[in-house]
Amino acid sequence: MPTDETTAHVVKLGGSLLGWPDTPSRLAEILARPGMHRPLLIVGGGPTADIVRAWHRAHQLSETQGHELALNAMGFNSGLLTTVLPRTLIVTSRTEATAAWASGHLPVLDCDAFLAHEEPAQHLRLPHTWDATSDAIAAWVALAWPASRLTLLKSIDLPEHTAPAQLAAAGHVDGCLADWIDRLPPTDWINLRSATTQPTRWCPRVEPPTP
Repeated sequence: MPTDETTAHVVKLGGSLLGWPDTPSRLAEILARPGMHRPLLIVGGGPTADIVRAWHRAHQLSETQGHELALNAMGFNSGLLTTVLPRTLIVTSRTEATAAWASGHLPVLDCDAFLAHEEPAQHLRLPHTWDATSDAIAAWVALAWPASRLTLLKSIDLPEHTAPAQLAAAGHVDGCLADWIDRLPPTDWINLRSATTQPTRWCPRVEPPTP
């Protein structure tokens, strides 16, 4: 059974935030907050993954090929984060993450390596298609690790009174994460660009009644 010393707090940084100069300082402030215990960082694809999408269309790549290249894009972005955020380092496994925490470092997960090892042992299927973006990968890791908490760092506030499926349809999250919301650990949404960066607990929303 998972214990406090084996779980993680998965923190998923949207790839679009990597182009914002304030991201390292804002992220460092969030990671230093009380209650941010054993953070495990996952970096999204953002514009780098958009390049892969363009390649997918131009060269008629298979969905699986696009998925693998998108994971590589996440790895490329993770390298940037470890360059601009002190005390971060790339890890590929639970063992390496535990060693990073013990040494005072902030682990950034190499999702390509972790998924290659973990997927065969997990019951929850992660589609190797564009249906599973970095949001879904972060959610999958949170379930597989397992994580005590999942925090999504976004560029917008969580829209009020919006069901998960509607958020997916609007492109704010992907469909897999929306489908898994009831399985996930406590999940917070933070607009990193907000002046307050206060977390919003994300739960399935009930649509308001029609007037």
